[in-house]
Amino acid sequence: MQKKVIVQAIALLGCVGWSQAAFAADEANVERVVITGSNLKRTATENPSVVQVLTKKDIEHTGAVSVADLIAKVPALGSNNQVDARDGGFSKGLATASLRGLGSASTLILINGRRMSPAAYADPNAGQSTQYDLNSIPLSALERVEILKDGASAVYGSDAIGGVINFITKSNYKGGELTLQASRNQDNAFGRSGLNGVVGFGDLEENHYNAFVAFDVSQRDRTLLKDAKSSQVEQSRIMDGRLSSFYSGISGYPVFYKESKLGSGSFNKYVSADLGCNPADIRTGSTALVPMRSNDPLIGNKFCNYDGWQYEDAEGKNRSGNLLARAEFKLGADLKAFTEAAYSQSELFYDGVSRSMTGRSLTTVFPKDGAGTPFRPVLGVDHPDNPTRGTANPVPVAVAYRFVNAPGGSSNENKATRLLAGLQGTNYGWDWDSALLYNESKRHQLSNGFLYLPIVQTLMTQNVPLATIASTPGVTRNVTLDGKSSITQWDLKGSTEFGQLPGGALGLAVGTEVKQEKMNIVPDPLTVDGKIIGLVNTYSDAKRNVRSAFVELRTPFFKSFEMDFAGRYDKYDGFKSHFTPKVGAKWDVTPTFALRSTYSEGFRAPSLTQMVNGGTQYFVNNFEDKLRCNKPGSDSTDCAKSLSGIAAANKELEPETARSFTAGLIFSPTSSIDILVDYYTIRKDKEVDLLPNTAVVDNPKYADLVKRDQNPGTWLVDANGKPIPNTGPLISIATPYVNAGGTRTSGVDLELDVRNSLGDLGKLSSRLNYTYVFDYKKAAVVGDPMFDLVGTNGAISNDTTSVGELPRVRATLSTTWSYQAHNLTANVNYVSSLSMMARYSTQDDGTVGPYEQPFCQYGRPGVNPQYTKFYPDCEVHSWTTVDLAYAYSGFKNTVLSFNVANLFDSKAPYDPSYATAGYNTALHNARGRYFTVKANYKF
Repeated sequence: MQKKVIVQAIALLGCVGWSQAAFAADEANVERVVITGSNLKRTATENPSVVQVLTKKDIEHTGAVSVADLIAKVPALGSNNQVDARDGGFSKGLATASLRGLGSASTLILINGRRMSPAAYADPNAGQSTQYDLNSIPLSALERVEILKDGASAVYGSDAIGGVINFITKSNYKGGELTLQASRNQDNAFGRSGLNGVVGFGDLEENHYNAFVAFDVSQRDRTLLKDAKSSQVEQSRIMDGRLSSFYSGISGYPVFYKESKLGSGSFNKYVSADLGCNPADIRTGSTALVPMRSNDPLIGNKFCNYDGWQYEDAEGKNRSGNLLARAEFKLGADLKAFTEAAYSQSELFYDGVSRSMTGRSLTTVFPKDGAGTPFRPVLGVDHPDNPTRGTANPVPVAVAYRFVNAPGGSSNENKATRLLAGLQGTNYGWDWDSALLYNESKRHQLSNGFLYLPIVQTLMTQNVPLATIASTPGVTRNVTLDGKSSITQWDLKGSTEFGQLPGGALGLAVGTEVKQEKMNIVPDPLTVDGKIIGLVNTYSDAKRNVRSAFVELRTPFFKSFEMDFAGRYDKYDGFKSHFTPKVGAKWDVTPTFALRSTYSEGFRAPSLTQMVNGGTQYFVNNFEDKLRCNKPGSDSTDCAKSLSGIAAANKELEPETARSFTAGLIFSPTSSIDILVDYYTIRKDKEVDLLPNTAVVDNPKYADLVKRDQNPGTWLVDANGKPIPNTGPLISIATPYVNAGGTRTSGVDLELDVRNSLGDLGKLSSRLNYTYVFDYKKAAVVGDPMFDLVGTNGAISNDTTSVGELPRVRATLSTTWSYQAHNLTANVNYVSSLSMMARYSTQDDGTVGPYEQPFCQYGRPGVNPQYTKFYPDCEVHSWTTVDLAYAYSGFKNTVLSFNVANLFDSKAPYDPSYATAGYNTALHNARGRYFTVKANYKF
């Protein structure tokens, strides 16, 4: 039987599969290389794991303007990738990846096969505790991207449960090139421009060295939300009030409220408002002012509107630069030295509304340590601004006021440094590789215009007039948050072949790693001391050592059948040692048909911010308090509550565990067609996550973690008019990190590659990448039943989870026609719909179960009464876009290209859970028809 080998171009062209014509080739002519997912050199289809390859040509055809833009087009990625489009959240300024929807903490990012440092962020959201910033990787330096879509903890370590994305840079590059590009949409918005280049010199064989330097500088313009026109603007205006004539009743002209009953603590009766604003800004409260509720005290009363829409960004301003250098030195026939150095810096600027305060509800100002300070701006009867002062019935009044002279918004600066030096050689039949790596990430965040408690408090403690306080220097402060994360790692690995089986020599790889992880996050001293209103502390001061050893064995039992066995031993400080196995098999049934499968186990140690000397305080906005919302005696704020929370580190956490299985086939019926079908299933247990907000508030067994207003005057009353204990407005909650329930997900990937020769008319090639998710089952707390959330917004379908959007289908279809100097590519991108039906929640007895009748979460009268009129199917619609790219290489050393993303200006579907933006910023965008021109010159 002839030796079976893969098409030589397979690894570089990304056409994972092989053809009959290839089998005539001599195996000796096919170079074996290390492919992501293994430490053994092999040809691409000897690998039983599922690896998708994006070549440099693929990257160019997508029209991607950044690494984050490129990865967002991969169907196997989930929707909970972080995108730095808008201000807000714990991860602003970052762009991350999430394979299989399992979060960035389960998706390992590598550069040339070695890990990068996590960003210096502490995001408490599910699956985001470890985040790798894709913005720090220069697109211009990449030769290809390899995406391993099965578990790889046995090969790379604990955070490769969902898969691995390996960014591979150029090697032995000679010459130089420059690329200039500019992008913007048809409305001259979302502007981007950039210059990147690479220059290399020396030949490894002739000169015994090679070095190259790649750089990438770019800038992104600020785009206002009103300029994000390729979305359902009119629907958003009607349902959410987006870009309407009403933004907020809290402005630079105060509004005053009194208690419904003196001493009750419930300030829900309108008294008066300062109407000294421009008459055009005066509004009368009405449900027509969406999203004002019918029980809002402003209904029927006048107030000055604050126009905050002018400060809402669709995309913040950005400046970034990346530099990467790599050098290789041939020290002898069998010895080579290599070194890498990289530096990146990104500055992001976000506008934002001025800070405000309101006495309608009680809030807490949190120091880093110790008890919080309650805060509520209530003016006593003698206060000069109290409109009831001097009347027959003076009463305390709560004031709502915005400090409009202090700008809001923030800026974020991220810096990353990477240094690598190593040796590579061949001795005694072993190919070996050893290197020392240092990678650090720094972050500096500046948040503008936060209220300084000691000055604001004098409003109540010293009866200082509001106007005096607003004009007092220092009443608002710009506060900082600094962080540094680093990894120092030494590794040694080697591979060899030995013995002989019927299918060939056995392959063996062994190695060891020692690394130290550090995470240091330092909040502003004023925040630490509890002197800043409306801002919480994020902090960490932790490090740990990790020692690892791994082994991998390839056993070609027959010419047509081989198996791989891998195992990894990891010892994390504070945990018992853990062994992680993986086994894979591949069977070439015929020269054109093969079966492959893998089984792997995994574990992920909790991140440093989750368990060692750290924690995150946070605010929850628009939280629906089911106990009080729309109940007699409640307030409109109970249906859209702002409250504080604490995500506390837990030193008792155990590692997550995982099991994954893949099974697939590769079929090449002709020399021009490759078909790949791969089934996957992943099971995660003991997931480290916060107790969900809703589960804590609604479940009686967590009552000690919930703080409510204890003033009986704020409590709800029963049918006899008696106050119901502990039913006051929410103030704060505690959601510690726990080993929560688990996740089960399964699905199938389809890749179809067709290549056609058109004779004198050139070549035509097409590729389909399609991911279908069968299920995504989640239990937020150990013991809870698992409910399938796929095809939904998970946190709406089951509000005891914090899972985000889970589309069932994502797909891309790409067709390229190459003719002489012309290259034309069309891409079709598809994201399926999302149900917004609420199906599961905490029951009265504290268990989680289904509602008697599922309902449309945003279609209820008290939430978004217009929603079901527009969307009777209660879903975010599917989204299909078409991209077109053209490249001309007819000029000497020059390639000119033109790309149109979203050629037909398909509008981003309306998503009610993104009320401010009006669309899901993780799955869709409102750039509309988007043009990119690019010129590349090689020298």
